[in-house]
Amino acid sequence: MNDSFLDTIRLAAKEDEGWQERGRELVRSRESGKKMLDEWIEKDGLLYYKNHLYIPDDEALQNEIAQGGHDSIVAGHFGQEKSD
Repeated sequence: MNDSFLDTIRLAAKEDEGWQERGRELVRSRESGKKMLDEWIEKDGLLYYKNHLYIPDDEALQNEIAQGGHDSIVAGHFGQEKSD
């Protein structure tokens, strides 16, 4: 993932109250010496769940991610091209 995409996620996260609360919860756990919530980590201002980047609740960002996967060369389907 490139830095500009990660920055886009960080910006969207600032607008997602649920994302922010999860981040605050993780910070409180770490600062109090408690074990971090199972399977959650915070790294470089991003949240990860089970080693997957946790995407904020931002429809435009989610659509961009879905479209990127859809348009990927590796996402093609066999027999997609029509013959005449």
